[in-house]
Amino acid sequence: MAEPLRVDLLGGVEVSTPGRSRTSPRALSLLAYLVSHPGIPQPRAHLAALLWPDSQGQQARTNLRRELHHLRTLVGDSPCLEADGSALCWRRGPDCVVDVHDFLDASAATTTALADGDRASVHRNSGRALDLYRGPFLPGCDDDWSLSVREDLRRTCVDLCDHVASYWLSCDDPVAATTFARRRVVLEPWEEQGYLTLMQAQRAAGDRSGAMRTYHRCASVLESELGVEPSPQLRAELTAVLSDLAPTPGDAEIEPAGPPSSSVVSGLVGRESERTRLLSGWGRARSGCRLVVVLGEAGVGKTRLVAEMASAVRRQGGLVVSTRCFAASRGVPLAPVADWLHSPPLKMATMRLDPVWRAEVSRLVPDGDGGAGPGSGARAKVDAWQRSRFFEGLVRAFLAVDQPVLLTVDDLQWCDRATMAWLTLLVSAHGSAPLYVVATAREEEVAAHDPDGWLDGMRSAGHAEVLRLGNLSTASAALLAETTLGREVDEEELALLMSTTSGNPLFLLEVLRGSGATPGPVVPADVRGVLDHRLSRLSEPAHEVVTLAACVGRDFTLDLLIEASDLGEDVVVRQVDDLWRRRILEERGRGYDFAHDLLREAAYRMISPPRRWLLHRRLAQALQLVWPDRLDEVAAQLADQYDRGGQLERALPFYERAARRSTSLFAHGEAVRFWQRCLGLLRERAASSERDRRELDVLQELLPPLNAHRGYASIELERYERRAEVLGERLGRTDVRCTAAIALFATTFVQGHTAESHAWGRQALTLSAQCPELTAQAHLALAGSGLGLGRLPLADEHFRLACDLAGSSDSMPIGTRTEVHARAWWAHARWLLGDVAGARAASDEAVRAARGIDHPYSLTVALSYAALTHQLLGDLRARPDLLTELTHLCAHYDFAYYRQWAMVLTGWAEGGPAGLLQVRGGIDALGHEGSLARMPYWLSLLADLHHDRGDVAAQIGALDAAASLAAEHEDVWWLPEVLRARAALDPTGGPHPHLDEAAALARSHSSTTLLERCRADLELRGRA
Repeated sequence: MAEPLRVDLLGGVEVSTPGRSRTSPRALSLLAYLVSHPGIPQPRAHLAALLWPDSQGQQARTNLRRELHHLRTLVGDSPCLEADGSALCWRRGPDCVVDVHDFLDASAATTTALADGDRASVHRNSGRALDLYRGPFLPGCDDDWSLSVREDLRRTCVDLCDHVASYWLSCDDPVAATTFARRRVVLEPWEEQGYLTLMQAQRAAGDRSGAMRTYHRCASVLESELGVEPSPQLRAELTAVLSDLAPTPGDAEIEPAGPPSSSVVSGLVGRESERTRLLSGWGRARSGCRLVVVLGEAGVGKTRLVAEMASAVRRQGGLVVSTRCFAASRGVPLAPVADWLHSPPLKMATMRLDPVWRAEVSRLVPDGDGGAGPGSGARAKVDAWQRSRFFEGLVRAFLAVDQPVLLTVDDLQWCDRATMAWLTLLVSAHGSAPLYVVATAREEEVAAHDPDGWLDGMRSAGHAEVLRLGNLSTASAALLAETTLGREVDEEELALLMSTTSGNPLFLLEVLRGSGATPGPVVPADVRGVLDHRLSRLSEPAHEVVTLAACVGRDFTLDLLIEASDLGEDVVVRQVDDLWRRRILEERGRGYDFAHDLLREAAYRMISPPRRWLLHRRLAQALQLVWPDRLDEVAAQLADQYDRGGQLERALPFYERAARRSTSLFAHGEAVRFWQRCLGLLRERAASSERDRRELDVLQELLPPLNAHRGYASIELERYERRAEVLGERLGRTDVRCTAAIALFATTFVQGHTAESHAWGRQALTLSAQCPELTAQAHLALAGSGLGLGRLPLADEHFRLACDLAGSSDSMPIGTRTEVHARAWWAHARWLLGDVAGARAASDEAVRAARGIDHPYSLTVALSYAALTHQLLGDLRARPDLLTELTHLCAHYDFAYYRQWAMVLTGWAEGGPAGLLQVRGGIDALGHEGSLARMPYWLSLLADLHHDRGDVAAQIGALDAAASLAAEHEDVWWLPEVLRARAALDPTGGPHPHLDEAAALARSHSSTTLLERCRADLELRGRA
């Protein structure tokens, strides 16, 4: 029996057919209208006017016929779609499943079950209805008819939640009631009824902390979105919740619950132009993805401005997903992206992705299907190129949302590098996506935490704009003061305020808050002193809670505070409520956070060093208890807490877990930082063989991400490779020594230390006698360095052995497949030896092999060597396809080293002024990275372009530099050609020492091709 047609219109639009056909958005709108009015024939004239209101009658009917054709293609021969000359109709039937119909059926069945008191049926049907209502009907469509249907269905789900939650409460099942009350809050976040029901259910279930947080969430939403306070009924419910708590010694009798301190003005003062500018950007979000960064000093109101803008977007019906970065978790890779993906709209969008892309998203946000992350450790470099695919999967999740989305991120200055790299891809590669990213950052911190100039680069590329937020003007400061104090402020007071605070809104409010506590004029005060004084007035239990919260270093849940505190649960809940009312803490996301980082810093300053140690230890232990199934996700936080608590042995395994998770997410910079901290902790141990073993284990996992992060020529990489070799010898690990020798060959060769790289190649070959699985790699190391030294017969033999011995999965430490790399490089040796056909065959075979294994990094290497081979053969200019593909791969996968190869070779092939600039850029970049291998060859290509321009002086300069570098680094394989070209620039005839030296070198190298060139020039000079 054929699978039924499935039409999903709630939370997204998807039509599942055997052929998985795609169709136009208007055809989907037509389908949605028909299935939302089942059994009712819809006149064609009515449908044409409804769907194309701006078109003339005849054109609208033509459009309808076209979309009907597309719709028939989509649904096939399903009998559910009936069409005649006058009307269209959708008939419900067993061969088609529509989520809207199933939701309405389940809702109706629930209503019947409620009336009958059928508990089992209520449970079954209400749960099914809730599962089916995955989101709004036909998201992304703003036609009047769709808005009406959307509202009707949403209201049906809201009513269902109300009735079922009340039913379960009456049945004394508050846990079941909580599920429906929570969903009600999500559906109607601005209505108190859902919050009230949820609080009642939580209180009945004994979850007093949850009930309190629900109240705080409601109060925050009502204040920020509507500018009103919770109703007396809701406040009475919180009072009842607090009354259930055990009293705290010294607490006064419980007073009726009220709103938080009203000393903060509810409106945004002095920021109308900035708010208008941000909203204008949101209005353009449908036409393309943009990034705006709001810059300003601490306390200037960046977060408040973005929050006001987000509230306006929500009131317009837009989607808003928010997150923030924290100084304490700066190294946690992609934490802001993970936060965004945990939001309901992004979860729903991820579910609609093809499985292959959903698996990429599950690397970061596991979906429970066992999506495996990429390998770590020794395979990290091999898999580093997969980061592009991973990032693409994350981007696709955001693009799958069916309507414009506002993404906000606070404190971007503490963002990790991986998130910045991903944001670059999102904004630059998907500029047409309906996404608007608004970030805040402390201007004074950006330079310190953005050493690579990411923000400046994004601005220069036109992918980001900056909105600078300054302090308030005197007039705005006066308005803020008068609104906060409830009275006018005279000129003297205002002048005093401005001189004390410079118009910084947070500083103003803190000074005003201190002055407002007592009658009389404004009293000047140091802002830091005001914050310290404000916290010092807290009760002892509140002081304990606020200092514990400060040690977390980021947002936190009540469960974490309760677990880490030695106060009882009821005491912690009561103190958090008090801190919330004082606007020291605020409800945020799934927990709480300080209202401002300056308050967190002030609270942390209050803690003595010994007590900090104690609190950090408690928090580390609590994190393990609260998140036992998510230790990898909180590993970085656990390591930091144990580290700050002085428990270094406990910190070490969590730094290791954090490093492996970072590697699995291709966040190589963060992985390196965690592994380096592991090394630092190990160095504090007493010397022993066990310490050496642990250090070696760490080094073996550190080297691949460091290679991916810093590149082959990194001095830091070389230092760690040498240390691994020393430890391998000390511990008798021949396999480690051999692998380190191969790695050091690659590093020293790329750095331009050709003779040393050859020595490492010889050592690797000697050691590989005990490690046969590394023999092919050792032969490649000896061959490649031998070629650089001009020992062509030796290189030729070892290239052949490397190709013969390499297995299909044999990989170099640098990440390439050994056979591909060896054969591609061998082509250069064959050409130098005079075997043109063999060179061409080896190059072509390397490219074919790389394509056959579907390994982009190996393909990039094969194409890079092939481009150089074709330059040697003299036909590179006839192969623009090769250079184009190479350039694309390097850009797509961010292969920096070979990107410079592509720049130089492409510039040489194109020639002219632009080509000259490109060659220079590539050579400069290689030099900047310390990648001096083949530099004489690259400089000779630069000399060729100077020759084409007739710039003899520049040509001589390039060739002389090439000859000097070749001699200095013993990179002499191309030196005969450099000397021959230099001799050709001497206008005098007859003998020339450069030409004689070139011929002698070529002869000693057995370089048949270069020797023939020298002989030809000698003949021209009359010396056969």
